[in-house]
Amino acid sequence: MKSIAFVIADDNHLPLAKNLINSIRKFHSEKELPVHIVTGDELKGYRKEYRDFFYKATPIVAEKFIDDYDMVLKLDCDQLCLGSLDFILNSTGWDVGTVYNWNRVDPKEFGLVQVWDIVPTQYFNCGFVAMRSKEFIQHWKQLCNSSHFDKYQYREQDLLNILTHYGNYRVKCFDDYDMMYDYSAWHGLKVKGETMKLVLRNGKVILPKGDDNYPERDVEIKIFHEAGGQNPNKGNYRLYFPEDIVAYIDDLVKEKK
Repeated sequence: MKSIAFVIADDNHLPLAKNLINSIRKFHSEKELPVHIVTGDELKGYRKEYRDFFYKATPIVAEKFIDDYDMVLKLDCDQLCLGSLDFILNSTGWDVGTVYNWNRVDPKEFGLVQVWDIVPTQYFNCGFVAMRSKEFIQHWKQLCNSSHFDKYQYREQDLLNILTHYGNYRVKCFDDYDMMYDYSAWHGLKVKGETMKLVLRNGKVILPKGDDNYPERDVEIKIFHEAGGQNPNKGNYRLYFPEDIVAYIDDLVKEKK
């Protein structure tokens, strides 16, 4: 199966995208998982063609690749890959793969995020979306370019949630425990606020089972998503992790020689 990832980055965010791609390369070769950066003239072209491009970009860019790849993975640039994504690259039987938006710290600063009657703890984030269905991508793109778009606060993300919770698509949330494969991992925002509890175990970044059952079992952290809007410390991962994890990440983001 052929997969591709893409990330969107203007000039200000290219250093973040570079760190993300360097970290991916520690686990996946360019052949195994090519990463396309939408930037420069290509980004200018999209912004000229589509009003509010940044708020509807995921299905627009994904449509460009889905005919040539079995899976298209959208990544926000303010993320780091901390572990192998083999499970996601090799699993099938779903049209769209998602991750949760909720964690225990963001609601205090940003409030609860939800749409319709989808509760905040089940609401998906648009920073990490895996797509195997051309029909899903085109449906999402159509809604993003319809009169519905402006009615939703979080635009493409709200529409993603409506389609995945109410549409006739096979949805897999990668943050949920997969009992069949004993796969317990988080891939984005869910670990925010818990990062100082992380430990390195056999070369993997682990959040141990919590005394309060958050998490309910040991969880491997595959993706760390900083998010947080216009934080002036954006990209300074040293603020969030214990020293040994910082050293681990330092190695991940180094240029491959």
